[in-house]
Amino acid sequence: MKRIVMAGFSLDPQKPSLEVERDRQWVKELLKQMGVREYHEAPFGFDFDIEVDSPAFETWIQALQQRPDLIPRFVRVERLYTQEELEATPLLLWRITSEAIQDDYYGLYPSRDKKGVGDYVRRCEVCGAPLEQIRDMLFNTRRMPKRGLSLTYGFEIILAPWLARGLQEAGSTGFTLRPAWHYTRPNQEEPPLYQLVATHTLPPMASPPTEFENVQHCDVCGTTSRFLKNTHYWGKIRYYEETDIYYTREALKQAQDFNRTAELFGVMRVAKPYVLISQRVYRWLREHKIKGWKVVPVYEIEEPPKA
Repeated sequence: MKRIVMAGFSLDPQKPSLEVERDRQWVKELLKQMGVREYHEAPFGFDFDIEVDSPAFETWIQALQQRPDLIPRFVRVERLYTQEELEATPLLLWRITSEAIQDDYYGLYPSRDKKGVGDYVRRCEVCGAPLEQIRDMLFNTRRMPKRGLSLTYGFEIILAPWLARGLQEAGSTGFTLRPAWHYTRPNQEEPPLYQLVATHTLPPMASPPTEFENVQHCDVCGTTSRFLKNTHYWGKIRYYEETDIYYTREALKQAQDFNRTAELFGVMRVAKPYVLISQRVYRWLREHKIKGWKVVPVYEIEEPPKA
């Protein structure tokens, strides 16, 4: 696995222009020393990618420890996995990267009487968390990508019929399909799209070592949502990188091809479980050259650490 940091330097627009220009030249000279040939220069900053723990990374960290006034506002680490690493784990976190299609969540597609069709889920009146889906989703289906896989603004997975049939014919387990309709022709003829709903829920993650942050809980509906821990520091430099997901070996024995986590993630109004897929589904998607998704390994431990 490689860890690539989306690095940079920020120039302070509050400084006098001559001082900003001196900082700019200082940064350019440092980039030469680091061996960074490709970077983006903006009026008040520089962006570039380097590998964590490389000589360039060490020079960048040391420079920012000396010049905290140049620390960028946002630093993110992206993990790049080898094919061998992805094929070595029993489950994988499935992330849809295809362009999101707009659903009728905000009543953007009114019915023929010009009134909004209303939300597709029942929500908690206090926190807004989705509690139950109460109707099929509506879309402008002409905006569905040709690759046959997309994500809605509310993080629902949408499939073209040919992809939905392929997963069914492959014998995939742990999911169901719900019709999704064009907003002007609901419930007519065959559904033009399908919503994939993972139905098999895994036991809770092993935590520790899985780490969470920003946990939110509603005492009225009982919903708890969280984020995987992603806030870290190199000295004074704050950066963002999601931590790994762990399950016990016993929990993973219960896995099917599609699995939903017991935990919900995200802000309360779009709190959703993660979808984890088996190696069988992962290889099927690659074999059939389905685009618009990526995976992250899920790790196994013998048993949770004792408190």
